[in-house]
Amino acid sequence: MRSEVRFIGERARRDAEELSRVLERRREDETVDVDLLRGRSAELAASIDSDWASVVLLAVWNSLRDPTEPARPFVKRALELLQRMPDKGSSRALVDVANLVSACWLSHEADMTDLAPIWQSSDPDQTVTILISGASLPTTADALSLMNDVHGSIRAVAEILSLQSDPGELFSAEDFPHLSRLPASGEARPIWLALYLRMSLIIRLAPFEPDIAPLSEQFSTQVYSETGESIVLGHAEITSLLISREDEVAAYPVINSAGVCWTSCYLLADSLAPWLLAAIQQTTLREHVISQPFEDKVVSLLRSHGFRAGSVDDKGTWTTQWGKERLRGDERIPGQIDVLATRDDGVFVLECKSIFSMGRIRNIAEKLGPDSHSWRTTLGKKRKWVEKALHRDADLSLVVVEGIQTYASAQEWERESPLITFETLTQLLDAAALQSEDPRDA
Repeated sequence: MRSEVRFIGERARRDAEELSRVLERRREDETVDVDLLRGRSAELAASIDSDWASVVLLAVWNSLRDPTEPARPFVKRALELLQRMPDKGSSRALVDVANLVSACWLSHEADMTDLAPIWQSSDPDQTVTILISGASLPTTADALSLMNDVHGSIRAVAEILSLQSDPGELFSAEDFPHLSRLPASGEARPIWLALYLRMSLIIRLAPFEPDIAPLSEQFSTQVYSETGESIVLGHAEITSLLISREDEVAAYPVINSAGVCWTSCYLLADSLAPWLLAAIQQTTLREHVISQPFEDKVVSLLRSHGFRAGSVDDKGTWTTQWGKERLRGDERIPGQIDVLATRDDGVFVLECKSIFSMGRIRNIAEKLGPDSHSWRTTLGKKRKWVEKALHRDADLSLVVVEGIQTYASAQEWERESPLITFETLTQLLDAAALQSEDPRDA
């Protein structure tokens, strides 16, 4: 059995190398009949031996480590499609797999065309550019910190699972802005168990890097509690905790092919951020673990630039670094204000939104389209309330988002409440600080 599995892995790597070359040649091949492939991704997937092709595509995906590699998302999309097929076909032709990847590419282009009206404003000349990548996920900071000291991190997770320590004591808020807030028990406990399993496998598979490798049915890892009891995680937990039934291969990069599970050290490490974000999203902890840290991050940035800043609750109490102050307007406050910041030269009213960028693209498009979401309208009402409460005009109201790398619109700053990323806000504040320090402005 071991020799057979080893042969499957070696053959998959050879086939993956050849498939990569085929896909590379196709970029410049104008003879490919795209009309023949358009809309046929499901049909092509049904004709392919998914046990064979899934391992090949996993190996290709594992080899495409440059985030800007254009074929990478469509190889992943083809792999997800094969994993969903209820029955497997018989074809083991690499050209058919290449056709499937190409069809997934065309399907993606069709989806973007369908979504185009959402991105368009009432002004036909306006365009919106949005870039989402793994680097823009909020939980990327936690994942990078985990991988900076894998053995130290797994010892800390083991101590949390044994209920000996609070996560905030072992994971600093600076390096682990979200894990430090995740409780050790309750609905968060399965997340800690799955994290321990993932990191155990990363350590186990490290000697096989950079190749994909099978996961032995005899694999097991244990966590001991302070009472001497042990938690055993093995092959059953791999299939239940690390294999997704949904379109989430990026977060669950383990595939089951003919009863054998395959993955790689790299893919597991790369999956930590999207998996952690998706796992938290499925609990009631998102507000405390994801959204609140982002609001705190924005407040901290403004305070560092000399603003008196903090949130205003639904009773009108403004909490800043100087304490609490009750603001009173003529009308009832139209909801909590994420960030109110004042300085001698300005008043800012900000709404902070952490985008769940692992969600469906249509939902994201509808939230970020220039005319389709209600964030600006709600923020406009809060701005008016602040102006009456402070007896002072607000200089700027902004919707600040995280979870996307770029949001660019030619006419965004003509809107009453522009939508920008945290990085853009940082750049604006830094630029304003430099300008004020210029002696020519004196």
